[in-house]
Order: sequence, then structure tokens, then C-alpha cells
Amino acid sequence: MKKLYPLIVCCFLSSITRAQKGGMVKGIAVDTLLKQPVVSATITLLHKKDSSQVSFTMTDSKGQFEMSGLPNGEYRLLTTHVNYHSASTPFYIDDTHKQVNLGNIIMNDVTRMLGEVVVTAEAPPVTLIDDTVQYNAGSFKTIPNATVEQLLKKMPGIKIEKDGTVKAQGQEVKKFLVDGKEFFGKDPKIATRNLPADAVDKVQVYDKMSDQAQLTGFDDGNSEKTINLKLKKDKKKGMFGKVMAGGGTNDRYEGRFNLNSFKGGRQFSVIGMGNNTNAEGFSFMDMLNFNNNMNSMQGGGGGIQIDIKGVGGINQTDNGNGIKNIWGGGFNYNDLIGNKTQFTSNYFYNHYNPNTESHIQRQYFLPDSSYYYSQNSFVKNVNNSHQFNGSADIQLDSFHSIKISPSLGYQQTSTTTLSDYNTRSLLQTPGTSGRSLNSVNNQGYNFRNDLLFRKKFHRVGRTLSLSLQNNWNASDGDGNLNSNNTYRNTTGVVTKEDSIKQLNNNSNDLISYTARLVYTEPLFKRSLLEFSVANSNSKSTAKKTTYDYNMLSGKFDKLNDLYSNDYENSYGYNTAGLRWRLQLRKFNAWAGVNWQQAELEGKTMVLGKDSLLNKTFYNWLPNARLQYNITKFRNLRLNYTTTTKQPTVTQLQPVPDNSDPLNIKAGNADLKQELTHAIQLNYFSVNPFMNKNLFAFFNVRRTDNKIVDADTIDSVGVKITRPVNVNGAYDISGSVNVGLPVRLWKGTINFSANGSYTKNRTFINGAENMISSLNVGPDVRVEINASDKLDLSIAAGINYYKTRYGLQQSLNTEYLNQQYSTEINWQLPSRIYFNTEFTYAINSQRASGFNSKVPLWNAFISKQVLRFNRGEIKLSAFDLLKQNIGVSRNTSQNYIEDKRVKNLQRFFLLSFTYSLTKTGLSAPGAVNGVHIINR
Repeated sequence: MKKLYPLIVCCFLSSITRAQKGGMVKGIAVDTLLKQPVVSATITLLHKKDSSQVSFTMTDSKGQFEMSGLPNGEYRLLTTHVNYHSASTPFYIDDTHKQVNLGNIIMNDVTRMLGEVVVTAEAPPVTLIDDTVQYNAGSFKTIPNATVEQLLKKMPGIKIEKDGTVKAQGQEVKKFLVDGKEFFGKDPKIATRNLPADAVDKVQVYDKMSDQAQLTGFDDGNSEKTINLKLKKDKKKGMFGKVMAGGGTNDRYEGRFNLNSFKGGRQFSVIGMGNNTNAEGFSFMDMLNFNNNMNSMQGGGGGIQIDIKGVGGINQTDNGNGIKNIWGGGFNYNDLIGNKTQFTSNYFYNHYNPNTESHIQRQYFLPDSSYYYSQNSFVKNVNNSHQFNGSADIQLDSFHSIKISPSLGYQQTSTTTLSDYNTRSLLQTPGTSGRSLNSVNNQGYNFRNDLLFRKKFHRVGRTLSLSLQNNWNASDGDGNLNSNNTYRNTTGVVTKEDSIKQLNNNSNDLISYTARLVYTEPLFKRSLLEFSVANSNSKSTAKKTTYDYNMLSGKFDKLNDLYSNDYENSYGYNTAGLRWRLQLRKFNAWAGVNWQQAELEGKTMVLGKDSLLNKTFYNWLPNARLQYNITKFRNLRLNYTTTTKQPTVTQLQPVPDNSDPLNIKAGNADLKQELTHAIQLNYFSVNPFMNKNLFAFFNVRRTDNKIVDADTIDSVGVKITRPVNVNGAYDISGSVNVGLPVRLWKGTINFSANGSYTKNRTFINGAENMISSLNVGPDVRVEINASDKLDLSIAAGINYYKTRYGLQQSLNTEYLNQQYSTEINWQLPSRIYFNTEFTYAINSQRASGFNSKVPLWNAFISKQVLRFNRGEIKLSAFDLLKQNIGVSRNTSQNYIEDKRVKNLQRFFLLSFTYSLTKTGLSAPGAVNGVHIINR
């Protein structure tokens, strides 16, 4: 396989070289009346016989253009510009006419055309409007009943990851808008996986500036990559949507619907879904983690946990493994109230029920020895959550505005874990073993409100803004632990047996606020000074009461002081900052510094005694950014930031957590806050019209006082983990991605390479353990449009992992993951569509039983029925070879872990989809013309 991969790459490169030796066409777009070139006109190359698209580009500052790598054939060149009528020019390429110069292409200004004329113009696939790249949806063919996600996959410069993450021009899209308004909050997958592609007229990609930057007009570096979906006119006047239902073998079922009604400034949408096929139509994990502050308050995690995971089946992380029951639904309502208030709101409910069966094999190591650990685990989780978000942006007058954004969430969770575990020496001598049943039930709520007041002055650039943010979080629950353990020494002799029966009650709450005042003052014409002050304070409490089972009374009424605590914590900071910003046509920069004074106070009661904690931190936090815009689609950016991170409540409180009897966690009241310095270099180059791109980034981070785990492992294998601070931890990462068109295949090829290196210090039984980890891997993907009715993709990737330990160097590990995949979409006669996807994953150099070669094959066949193709009958086959398993490797500070998870395997599903509408329909995939009327 190592010899095969370079051969594949060489073949691809050879094909590209041959493709680029084709014909060439060039010309100049000119306005003869003004006697000047037409700049930024869109040049679209079409096949003459069927007007199918070949390529496109734009004219430069001199009105010139050039396209190369063209195979022999007859073509038509379409030249378009928003201020001119379109021009169509035929030409051909053959062995004697490889170089074609079309000379001056005359463009007629629409404002100078007299009389009443109706012109039907072809819309170019991609145009540039200021800093926005606009795609004409009708120029990109999709199958009937396709989603927006399937439409975006066809567009150059936009990439859809396997988990549904959307990247545009190399950056992750953080926000999706529909006609300029938020759609179901900040989850892009709700828009991409639920809105139909045939409802979209234009797709606009741009960088949306922050509220502060929009106020001042100066980019502050906090912009978000945004996609705005402009709907077709007929979709804005009525109702549209789809409903789908299906059933299959092994009692599998799936159903979903979306209903949309848009009129003027009012938008109303309802969506819902339910299935036991692991199909996700939105980001469930984002919904589950609505309470970020509470999670950090309750969570631990001070360890290194390098987390270099392999690939098993189609899943690259454990989040995709297991078998899930999913239900969810909600509504989105936006409207313009009066002429001054933009109102947005959405509500979402989800029921998330994953069941996970996992098998783990670890090799632990100590300064002078090592041993094996095996675990079988069965986890059932039930989660119900509600989330509401609202916003009212009120324009008081031309100089004042206020924005209010409340959100409210409620969550109930229930988790039951049944596990058995055992340890053994390198010589297979039996060690400590046990079995446990652990159940946890929790419920909590979260309320957050953001208020932003903005004021503009008459002088451009002089602004004042005040932001206020407050949070109220609370949760309470109970847990039940039933565990039986047998402890053995290194010779296998039983030293102790115990039976743990405990019941615990816990409650947590958090109240916080943050206030920030920012004033900007312009300096000269292209720069300004920014002054800011902020104050923040949060107070949290965590109370846990543990009771042991009383055999005399038959009740849980024996208070266990060791595992009970009552903890209070407050964290506050004051900051004052100064930042200078400069913005030129090709260059912008800012540099500043923040002074921060932070105070951490804590009070805990353990074993009937009070313990007080009081820490104050002072920091100067410099930050800077340089960006050079070489062209509109090419720039170089350098960022430097410093940040701090305070310890969590769980890391600070000294009460141990024995929910896993062999892995007990305790806190450390002496922890300091982390201080991180980070440098990031980015290079960005894209030509969306020629479908060429180059993205590269390089990151370096150093963290002082990094919080890591110090483990103490006794002679019978019980590990106690305690967080401590270390200096000198750093990590380096980088990535390069190159995308090129391949005219010969009517497709594209993408090469990428990723790499990372981390180095950290941890402790095992008091001995320092230096850990370094290296991860590198190339990847290649080819998209081929063989014909209008057939397209396919081929991908191959290899990842190499290597981890080095300061202790027990004989346990240094290195391994490979390989993944190869292909996908075919084929339109057959009689409105029948066939799709298949095949993935082959190879995991090597793992523990016995965890090396695997996983072929995963899915296939789908569908037929469009009813008038206007409103109906679709579809037969889906998942995991035809019945080989889907989840395999991953994790490397931690004192063990190497291989994990295998039971996944959903082969099943068949028959479904029917119906398109709902109250407006006129056009056939799916049809391209609507643009009608220009001049009077």
C-alpha cells in the first residue's frame, strides 16, 4: 500500500500536466462608447452544442482575460456584467487552432439602449459584488429534491466535510443567513440539511464584520465567514417545504419535514425529524452543550489527553459511533416590526438517546514497570433539552441603536453505565478487577441575556458602545454507584475486596455578568484609537452529599464525609485596554495591550472543616494583527494573542470523585491560572472563477502554568489523579491545501497536508514524564464530472502518528491510518437516480484485536414521480458488507488505549419524499433566465 499511494499521486499529477497542455482562448472586454475596458466582467466558457458549463473567470483591471488547458471542441464564450448587456462569442479549438485570440469583445451599456426591449440573459455561475462572491444556484445542477448541502458541494471554493461542517474559501462558515436573516440561530446544519436546493436563487459568501466593526467601519479581526441564501422570488410569496417518511429492516425508521412561509420581511419555518438510523439533521452536540458555563464549572480535564484518534468505518471520532434514537423539532420566526426593529426568534427541542457498547484495551506504564487494563462498557443515555433564542435590534435613530438578545435553555439527562474491568501484568498475572453499575440523573436550566448599546457621532469613526452580558445557570441531580472490586498485588495475591454502595445528591449554580465599554476616536483618515474597560464577576457553588448504604437500616443514610463537599467560588476581573487600528486599501493592522487584574476566591467545607482560597493575578496581555491584501482574493495574515484561563471549580476543590473506583479524581486548591501566547500565520489565495485555491496556516502556542494531571498509582492499580501546573508546554500545527481544475476530467483535484507536534510535562508517581506527539498526513481528492448525468469522486489519505515518552521509552508508539473512498452519482433514464459510496479504512500497528480493515459500502436508488417531480421513492442500503465498526486510538500521559465501539450495521430503508408548495413550480434543475426590460 505504501508503494501504491505515491503511484496514485503520480498518475494524478501526470493527468493534470497533460490537461494543462490543451488549447487557450483570450480577449478583451471593451466599452466602445466610453473607449475603456470593462473591469470585473464574468467570462463563462460553455460547450456550444448544449451550453453546459466548462469554466469561468473574470477580466482584470485592463479588461483582459485568458483561459488555458482547453481540449479540442466547439465552444461559446458568454461575457456578462451587471452594467452591460451580455455578449456571446463562438469559437473552436482543434489541432491547428490551439491559440485563439478573440480580440475586443464589445459590451453595450444597458443605460444607453433606447426603446423598449426584452432581453433574456444567461446568468453567469459566479460573479463578484464588492467583497462578496455570489454563485448563481441555477448554474449548478443537482438531483431533484436535493438539499442546500448537496448544492453547496457543487460550488467551487466551498467544501462540505463528512460531519456537515461547511468551509468557504478555506475557512469554516460560522453563520448561515436566509435573505439576510438568521435561520435557527447559529447552527449551519439546520439550513444546509433542511432547506431544499431548488428554493435558492443565489448563494453569497462574505466576511460578516462584528457589531463593533460595523459601528466603526474598521475591521477589528472578529469577522465571521458567512453564507447568505437568497431565495427565488416565488418562494418569498407562498409556502414551500418537504415531508419524508421511511421504514426498513431491523425495525429501522426515519422521518423528517420542513415547512417554510416567507412574505416580505416575515420568515416562518418549522422543521422536525425522528429516526433510529443515526441520521442527524442538525448539530445535536451543540444543542446538548447549551450550558457552556455550567459544563466548565462541573467538568475536570486538566490532563494532556493528546487524543490522536484513528478511523474505523465511516467514523473518525467516538461521537459518530454507537446506535442512536433521535427526535427533534422547532420553529424559526423573523420579522421587521415597524421600520426600526428587526426581530428574530427560534425554539428547538431534541430527544437524544445514544446506546454505546465499547471495548477498551490499555497499556499503563509507571516509572519502573507497566501493566495491561481491559474494560467492557455499556452506556445508555437519554437527553431531553429545550432551547429558545431571541433578538430585537432596534434602530432608535440614525445615530443610536440598541440590541437585546435573550436565550433560555432547559435540559434533563439520564446516564446508566455498566462496566467490568481487570488488570494484568506483562506476564499475564491477574491483577485488580471489578464490576460497577453507575447511574446519574441531572436537570438544569440556563438563562443568558446580551444587551448592546451603540452610538455614532457626526465624525466618522467616533463611536461609543456599551455591552452587558449576564448568565444564570443551575442544575441538580443524583447518582447511584454500585461497585464490587477485588484488589491484588503484583504477585496476583488478593489483598482486599470491597463493595461500594453509594447514593449522592448534587447541586450547582452560577451567576455572572460582564460589562464592557468601548470608545473609538479617529486619527487622521485611515486609523483610529480604541479605548476599552471591562468588569466581570461570576459566583458559583457546587454541593455534593454522599451517603453509604447502611446494612442495619437497609437505607442510604450513612453520611460519607470524604466524598461530600460544599464549595463556593467567585472569579472576577478588571481590564483596561488601548488599541490602535490602521486600515489602508491593501494593508490593515492593529496592535494593543490589555491590563488585567483577576481575583479568584474559594471556600470549601470538607470533613467538617472550612478551607479558604484567595488568589490574585496581574497580567499584561499584548495582541497584534497584520494583514496584507495582495489582491481581492489573496492575502497574508499574521496574528499574535495572549490569553488566560482560570482553573475550574472541579479542578480546585479537593474532594475526590470515586465514580470510577480504579480512577479516582481529586482537586488542587493551589492551582494558578494558565497564560498562553499564540502566533498564527495564514496565507489565503482563491480564484473562484477558475476553481483554483491555496490555503495555508501555521500555528505556534506556548502555555505557562498549564494545568495537567499528576497521577499516583498504587501497588494494586488504583490511580488517583490530581491537577498541577507546569511550564514550557507548547504545540505547533500547520496545514496546506491546494485545489486545481482538471479540464480533461471536467473536474477538480485537491491536495492537502496536515501536521502537528505537541510537547508537554506530566507526572507519574512523582516522576516527571516528558511527552511529545507527532501527527502528519497527506490527502488527495478528485472530483470528476464525466458527463451531465454522471459524476464521481475518488479520495485517498494517510495519517502517521508517533508518540514519545520520557518514562518507559520502550513503550513509544507509532502507527498508521489509511482511508480510501469513492462516490458515484448517476442519472439513469426515466427519472431514475443511482448513488453509491464506498470507504475502505485500514488501521494498523494496534493492540491485538484492534487492527482492522473496514470496508463500508452504501448504495441508493430513487425515482422521481408525480407532476413537477414532487414525489420521490427511494431505496437505501447501508453497510452492505456488514463490516461497520468504530476503532480509535488515544494516547494519554500514562497509557496507550485502543477502543472498539459497536456501530449500526447493515439495514435497508424504503422512503417516500413529497414536495409541498403553494406557488408555481418549475422542473428541478431548470435554469431561470434573467429578464431585463429597458424603457
